[in-house]
Amino acid sequence: LIVSLSLHVLGMFRHSSALHGFLKLPGRKSLDSIMKLPELEKLSSAQIMNIWMTHHENMIQYYGRVVSADAYRAMLPRFEQSPYFVVPIFRDTALFNVVTCYDRDLIGVTPLKVWQEKQDSADVHMTIQFFDELATRKGIVLVRAEIKDEIFKKSDCAFAVTMLMKYYSLPVKYEEWVKTFNVSPHNFDYHRFLRQMKDEAHHDNVQILDKKVERRG
Repeated sequence: LIVSLSLHVLGMFRHSSALHGFLKLPGRKSLDSIMKLPELEKLSSAQIMNIWMTHHENMIQYYGRVVSADAYRAMLPRFEQSPYFVVPIFRDTALFNVVTCYDRDLIGVTPLKVWQEKQDSADVHMTIQFFDELATRKGIVLVRAEIKDEIFKKSDCAFAVTMLMKYYSLPVKYEEWVKTFNVSPHNFDYHRFLRQMKDEAHHDNVQILDKKVERRG
């Protein structure tokens, strides 16, 4: 029974023509190009969520998540009004920053250094896409982060998606950080933001100095 069910679930996903071991280029996709939408529509929201999360669980290049349609509708105007944000990616005792840019249902993610050089023409190294095809009938929106190359790890995807959902969905965090970053960046307290994000990531081994503190040689 378990084997039969597993084969049935796998049958809902579209076959990929990508060579084994090679990453596919991230980009905007339709949900039906990933899964067989007519089959999904026969299932309950809980069943779809379980299939989506289980399917992405052991994949290196992808990270899957599900949000409620109401939560997505609340975030959508904020994404449109404040399309840019910055998220620190923590590694051992160091970190690097990435810039996120929203365009329709897709968020492009690129390292800050690359973005500073090329701005909106910078190469995208990770995408985060929202699939709202099931929002009306099932009340859920499927989310998928896709990695382009070795710059990002799957854990980076999980952290970036989690932080974006949190900072765009909670009004207080959106107003204080995201909106400020987009509307009045000169008022964005980067060092205080980093300390807060460090707490979110539970990385106590990363030292972040206050902007008023000078490094001594």
